[in-house]
Amino acid sequence: GIVIGDCIREALGTKEGIRRYGCCYLPMDETLARVVVDLSNRPHLEFRAFASDELVLIVPAKHAWAKRKRVTLAQLLEQPVILREAGSGSRWCLEQALVKAGKSLYDLQVSLELGSNETIKQAVMAGMGLSFLSRRTMRHELAHGYIALVDIEGTPLMGNWYVTHLSAKKLSPAARAFKDFLVEQGGALMDS
Repeated sequence: GIVIGDCIREALGTKEGIRRYGCCYLPMDETLARVVVDLSNRPHLEFRAFASDELVLIVPAKHAWAKRKRVTLAQLLEQPVILREAGSGSRWCLEQALVKAGKSLYDLQVSLELGSNETIKQAVMAGMGLSFLSRRTMRHELAHGYIALVDIEGTPLMGNWYVTHLSAKKLSPAARAFKDFLVEQGGALMDS
């Protein structure tokens, strides 16, 4: 099938591996999932980028940082942080950025670990901590002033969205058409 995803740490390719990362199946075993960002050393996968994305720090609208342009990593380490669950793409991306900065998740003041972007947004709006999420998932909350974005020195954390499938798998005509559509128009549609 085809996979769309956002930072899956392990190689995809089996139904169990795909289910492990919260993907869902479409009819005829065509797979729609998350966006794969780390595709290094994956010769069994064919992938094509169709859009870019940014993992950003979000804070409650009334947080002291909401009006600030930038904070340091040292300042972030003093704040309660809400993480995605282990195995999620957002968490993996954050882990990689921390490693590059000589830190780890253990250096964060983790207040919660939650399993969905929507739950994390609600927890941030309720003042339960700060978090990192895809900029694309927060249009509504930003437009209505429910949350604010704050830059951290050394960011943004950029990634690409890919349409991905097993190299050895022959795609059905519908899956091939969907892949072509995403590569040609997916980025522009996501930006609209």
